[in-house]
Amino acid sequence: MRIPAMPAKLPRKGPTLDTLHMVETVLRRFDRPVSLNLIKGVLPRKVMHSTLREAIEHYKRLGCVTEGSKGVMWTLNAQQDFWRTVDSWESR
Repeated sequence: MRIPAMPAKLPRKGPTLDTLHMVETVLRRFDRPVSLNLIKGVLPRKVMHSTLREAIEHYKRLGCVTEGSKGVMWTLNAQQDFWRTVDSWESR
């Protein structure tokens, strides 16, 4: 049995687990897309824009968040048809 190679190292440290948890909690509260500025305003402590962007990208890679022209939305959904539709959307 072969062990798969480790992913490439990140160029710098990513968001902390605490930051990821805060962002997830805020996103789950809303049932509509929200802007990054609104997310930063609702978070219990200040977070740099680049750190928030990295947290959003992390959740996008996991398939938990969808981002469009109107903002970011928590969309954890296991239905394959949904994700085929999302993949066809035009990116920013």
